[in-house]
Amino acid sequence: MKKEMKRIISLVLTFALLISGITYSGAVSVKADGNEWKTNAVTVPAEGQLVPAGYIDVSFDNSMEGYTYTVYLDGQPMYWNGDDIVRTDIGEKTDDKSVIKTFTSQDTGKTEVYTTTVSKHELTVKAVKGSEEITSEARTFYVSKKGLALGGDMSDKVSLRKLNCSWYYNWSTDAFNNSVDAGVQHIPMMWGGGDDNKESMTSLTTTANYILGFNEPDIDGQANMEFCEGIDVWNEYISPLKLRKVSPAPAAPGGDSKWLERFMKGDYKCKKPDGTWGVYNDYLDDTTKTWVDGKEGDVDAVVLHYYRNVIDLNGLLEAVKTLWNKYHKPIWITEMSVFGMKGMGRYDHSYNIPSERKKMADFVSGIIENMDEVPYVERYCWFPYDIESKNDIDAYDGCGATAMFDYTSGNYTELGRLYSNSGNPTGYSAETISDDEMFIYKEQETTTKPQTTTAANTPEQTTVSQTESSTRLTVSDTFGVPGKVKLKTARNVKKQKVKLTWKKVAGVTKYQVQYALNKKFTKGLKAKVAKKVKFTVKGLKKNKKYYFRVRAVNRTVKGKWSNVKSIKIKK
Repeated sequence: MKKEMKRIISLVLTFALLISGITYSGAVSVKADGNEWKTNAVTVPAEGQLVPAGYIDVSFDNSMEGYTYTVYLDGQPMYWNGDDIVRTDIGEKTDDKSVIKTFTSQDTGKTEVYTTTVSKHELTVKAVKGSEEITSEARTFYVSKKGLALGGDMSDKVSLRKLNCSWYYNWSTDAFNNSVDAGVQHIPMMWGGGDDNKESMTSLTTTANYILGFNEPDIDGQANMEFCEGIDVWNEYISPLKLRKVSPAPAAPGGDSKWLERFMKGDYKCKKPDGTWGVYNDYLDDTTKTWVDGKEGDVDAVVLHYYRNVIDLNGLLEAVKTLWNKYHKPIWITEMSVFGMKGMGRYDHSYNIPSERKKMADFVSGIIENMDEVPYVERYCWFPYDIESKNDIDAYDGCGATAMFDYTSGNYTELGRLYSNSGNPTGYSAETISDDEMFIYKEQETTTKPQTTTAANTPEQTTVSQTESSTRLTVSDTFGVPGKVKLKTARNVKKQKVKLTWKKVAGVTKYQVQYALNKKFTKGLKAKVAKKVKFTVKGLKKNKKYYFRVRAVNRTVKGKWSNVKSIKIKK
């Protein structure tokens, strides 16, 4: 009778609370909350999302009070040593200090998991309260290593999602935030140590969990920083960030960069003759010799840039092994491609040579197959030159077979379609490139004779075959040669910038701007692309004299260089 009376009172109380709008927190409601929680426990990543390999952000619902929560990847918990996951994918092992992280409702419902396996994965959360245990439904997501290096001047019509990229970067702290990168994660980069780079870091906003270090700091034409300067800038602007950190990217295709070794492991610096600090081995000033600690402990992954003038998959694989053996840290290949020059035989990788396009497709297929299988390669991305490949950075013009899309139209090449279809985890609903999105290349026979290179031009003597020469497209026959640009003004404006203006040339698609530290444009040469008749060059060095020139580009045909203007940077 007492039990029956208690049951009646409980039902009456529950009914009264429902009428009054008050939620009853008894056992029946907890069970209902638990069922709802099971369905929606994991909130990030989204169901079916493609995410980049490495450390992966996870968000989950830990709002039920009194429970202890644990996150599982593919049925296994993550072990941690301090702030780092024990990355079993790359051979790390647990020890007596390794722990499994747990969370309560008082914690932020965020953590990380780690994997470099290109595959479908599942996340679950287990909630435990006393003897009660609830395991959430699995959240399915997919992991890819594939990305793309894409500057803002390369194309504003291509879609990274169409290429099934899980990530990209653009040498900037800012994402494009438009149709180009919609749905694809942007990884910010602090390009160098200039004032504009520092200024951009002070306003950095990102949803990514990584940041990239300096771009080729070991050469004059790029970030151009002594290792000790790089460490100082890193300490001030990158170390404080609560992001996973990827090393600076040296221009060392062998994976054996001395600059990176000094940055990672430390070295001596000393005073240079001009009063700045440099490498002790180069300047040998014992009176100012000072040891600088390296940043190896503050770096989560190291970078490889791989460019060759010939296709060499084995060379890439050896460079990756060299870098891994040196640091035993995961590797990002943030730039890789093949450069060449027209008319230079085996060093000519022009788009209009069918055999080169075929060899490039085989090369890229080999890269994807191998890099996806190497566990310590976290991510990789291709650098695609344009179809008529005048590279506005390095001034080479025989690289078109590397193109994955036409910069102007955004239409994809067969190599782009191959990239889109490759490196995707099984089961992922990958995007496809339709026939009407493909670039149509119209070949035109010419009477061009075979050319023979000389030892002065290339390491070997080699001849372009008549078959290859007969397929060359004379683009100047299709698009008129643009007129010569008249460079009007070059003014030093604030913060080491120079504003250029020039007279418009009719019928052109864009302009190429070059600047250097000498009249011959060989020292510290850099190039940019402008679509208007004015352009501001940033990141210049105070008290240095720069030389500027501009030429018009009609799709693929370049006009003559303009008159040259020089100016010394005073502010």
